[in-house]
Amino acid sequence: MSNNEGEATVETAPFDGQNSVDTSPLLRTGAIEATSTVVSEETQSSLRAGITWPCLVSAAIICISPLQYGYHIAELNTPKNIIISCNKDAVYSSSLPLCLPMGDAMYSVCTSIFAIGGLLGSLSAGWMAERWGRRGALVYNNVSYVLGPLLMAFAVSPVMLAAGRFVSGFGSGASVVIAPLYLSEIAPIKYRGTLNMLNQLSIVAGILMTLVIGMLANSGPYWRISVGFGLVLACLYLLLFTFAVESPRYLWSHNMRAEARIVLRTLRHTSNVEDEVAGWPVPSASSSSDYRPPNQVVSSEAGNTEEQPLSQQEGDLLGAGAQDGAPKPGSTDCVDGLMADNTSGPKVTVLNIFRFAQYRKAWVLVLFLHFGQQLSGINTVFYYSSSVLEKMFSSHVSSILTMTIGVLNVVATAFGMLFVDRFGRRPLLFSSMTGMIISVTLLGVSLARGFDIMAAVSLYLVVASFAPGYGPVPFLLGTEFFDVLAAGAGGSWALAANWIGTFIVAVSFLPVENLIGEWVFAIFVGALLLCEVVFYIYIPETKGRPIEEIAKKLA
Repeated sequence: MSNNEGEATVETAPFDGQNSVDTSPLLRTGAIEATSTVVSEETQSSLRAGITWPCLVSAAIICISPLQYGYHIAELNTPKNIIISCNKDAVYSSSLPLCLPMGDAMYSVCTSIFAIGGLLGSLSAGWMAERWGRRGALVYNNVSYVLGPLLMAFAVSPVMLAAGRFVSGFGSGASVVIAPLYLSEIAPIKYRGTLNMLNQLSIVAGILMTLVIGMLANSGPYWRISVGFGLVLACLYLLLFTFAVESPRYLWSHNMRAEARIVLRTLRHTSNVEDEVAGWPVPSASSSSDYRPPNQVVSSEAGNTEEQPLSQQEGDLLGAGAQDGAPKPGSTDCVDGLMADNTSGPKVTVLNIFRFAQYRKAWVLVLFLHFGQQLSGINTVFYYSSSVLEKMFSSHVSSILTMTIGVLNVVATAFGMLFVDRFGRRPLLFSSMTGMIISVTLLGVSLARGFDIMAAVSLYLVVASFAPGYGPVPFLLGTEFFDVLAAGAGGSWALAANWIGTFIVAVSFLPVENLIGEWVFAIFVGALLLCEVVFYIYIPETKGRPIEEIAKKLA
């Protein structure tokens, strides 16, 4: 790309198709200005940068993926009756069946098979994120979000509906591993929590979207619109994903340091990124890469820089950084006991992450965080919401009130975003868990005593307590506990524990409730107390700290 004299000029080599850092329009607009200036001491360090427009745009586009997860997880809740039983009075002329008659057992299979797909997707996400990059993996994963809604919208049998749910579940499981990882990797250090919580905000917004569309399409054959609407979100992502950049930390870890700096300068809107990349694990210069670094020509009114390969400039910058203690390219320095070279050193995968001593504590903590989140009983609150509200109001009014719970979920999550980088992760997590202990106890007591009004209020209190802290913080901490070499594998295990916890609670809740009644909520309170004690002892504060420093502390 050539500009007039006096303007910055950047020339890049052709894109080879494996990685997609250069294809983002953000790197071809005014945002590139920061990457095309000569680094000087007067330039603000990227460590002090805020959330720029390129960063926010990339985050918003990537968050379409967890938005789809939120939509799909609850899409069968509202239209159940019109799916399993046909309305004989409905005017219908399509070749597709008006409904899919099935028993409660089969409908439960259609609902729960989503979790099986999600588990497999989560376990595959780490490999996908390392193979295709964070952004690239979500593009490939979007195939699930296209195929799943198509199978459900055109289903002619319960089996076809279940197949669509399984495929959508796979995509959802991968999304909630890769998206928060991407958000943490592009975020400036001091706003990492705020940007990462866009993941949870997107999930709860997707759930609310499902409630609204499900209520509007809750008649006749329109359930097909409800289950097929995810296709619209999938197409939206395919239209917009090129406007998002690839994660600079991923590029750096795959020996694409030149591209990583270009992207990082765009995201931070400053040319001085050396302080930030100095702490990143440096792959060996001998590592092979199918992606060839672009060449760059820099010129300005203040002076000219002769054309030279960017890789040579990057080598000079790395040499300067090495004098301050940063590893030199081509060295065999270890990062917390793990070889920095991402190709010649031992690979961290889902199958072996627990064998590395430096990751074992972090691995156990993220399992505890996500499994414990489901043992808090949050899903049973949504299960009880309709039945509790229908005792006091008509079915129409109770459905509207149920929707207000979804609105509260979104608002409370957004509220948490305001405080996560101001007060820290620990205060937000522990205040949330304490609020849940109180509100879940009130819910169990009010249900046991028949206090309907207190039970209804307790439902709102549980959601208001969960949404700003215990909902998003486990996703955030799961991306902060592992350095870039183990981030994918650690995230896969974290969400696998979440799916397993969801399945265990879903399968066991009704049998246990039938056995001990409302005392089942005492189990949730006990799990919350145990988890809060464990987290208080072992989870460090991560606010404002580099990810490598956090990972080293947990090693």
